[in-house]
Amino acid sequence: TVVNQDGQPLIEGKLKEKQVRWKFIKRWKTRYFTLAGNQLLFQKGKSKDDPDDSPIELSKVQSVKVVARKRRDRSLPRAFEIFTDNKTYVFKAKDEKNAEEWLQCINVAVAQAKERESREVTTYL
Repeated sequence: TVVNQDGQPLIEGKLKEKQVRWKFIKRWKTRYFTLAGNQLLFQKGKSKDDPDDSPIELSKVQSVKVVARKRRDRSLPRAFEIFTDNKTYVFKAKDEKNAEEWLQCINVAVAQAKERESREVTTYL
């Protein structure tokens, strides 16, 4: 896990995001993600330079969990979900090790974002 100067986890790279158009049509779209500060940023395209989509605010994340494998699936779990107040994101990493890195970084960053937010709230009271 790489950490920036503030001690926050920093990770970036390609993940596949599940796009659900209708109930039965699911597609995986490769996007470039960067975990930085309080946000998980992602680009519409596959490179860093494509314009950003709206980021996921880590302080709004309720939970992050690995997607359970189906019995017939022989591969190791490399997909995970991020639950926010109003949306569930499903991502897939290139392999289990990469998924584990993302999960660890996101969990630490979410905890730090929530802690930072509660500190800011108490400062204003």
